[in-house]
Amino acid sequence: MKCENINIDSSRILLGAHRGDRKHFPENTMAAMRAAVQMGCDAIETDVRMTKDGHLVLIHDRDVSRTTDQSGLIDEMSLEEVRALDAGSWKGAAFAGEKIPTVEEFLSFIAPTNVIINWELKEYPVDLGKERAFACADRLIDLIDQFGMKKRSIMNSFSDQVLEHIADQYPGQFPIHGYLHYKEPKDFSKKPLESFLDWAAVWRKDECHPEGFAEDYEEILSLHILPCILVPDEKQHYQHALEMGCRMFTSDDPETALKILRELGCRS
Repeated sequence: MKCENINIDSSRILLGAHRGDRKHFPENTMAAMRAAVQMGCDAIETDVRMTKDGHLVLIHDRDVSRTTDQSGLIDEMSLEEVRALDAGSWKGAAFAGEKIPTVEEFLSFIAPTNVIINWELKEYPVDLGKERAFACADRLIDLIDQFGMKKRSIMNSFSDQVLEHIADQYPGQFPIHGYLHYKEPKDFSKKPLESFLDWAAVWRKDECHPEGFAEDYEEILSLHILPCILVPDEKQHYQHALEMGCRMFTSDDPETALKILRELGCRS
């Protein structure tokens, strides 16, 4: 079932900050989130994982070594251990002491705003089993409900099984974002993926066509799914993607992306 419980204006071109403003701040930290909101982004894309003791936190990688001062797997750490990590120094001395946020901390900040959240669920059945992956999704949805964020939440995953679980257990309650043309899917859903997607990232792209191919946009649009993409933050790529039908950009440099969208007449 496609989403009916929606308060997201897809008639305009949306801009999402990829893990917050990760160009200028350590990704997926509250500093990056605050900057994205302050500059006027429509949405924030962020990543959700679950600690050993069942708490949800914002971090992209399963191994914390790339974005903290330590190493180890999130799912093998307690929340106390995760919160003791320095998630900012790798980006620069000015960010020393930044923490990995909990989902509750982020929701407390974002709920009073008008910003849409594109929640990417990073717990995959192939890595940690269906029970844990589905429990992570269920706990996130419970928190979203507690903070009144259902109408501003998009559910996103590279796991088609996780997306199908959400579509089956919460029918029509959330826009669902997936990857129709991803060359290495984590897994496969029982039902056709396109039967329950509301958004699809255009993924089949190459160095010469980072914005993707017209036939993929045409297929996505013919299925009454909204196309979105992450491209280099350069005007020509945004313009080409718009010409093919893109409705939402996710940006690593949202400040530059906003300037480009203004130049292209997508912002006042």
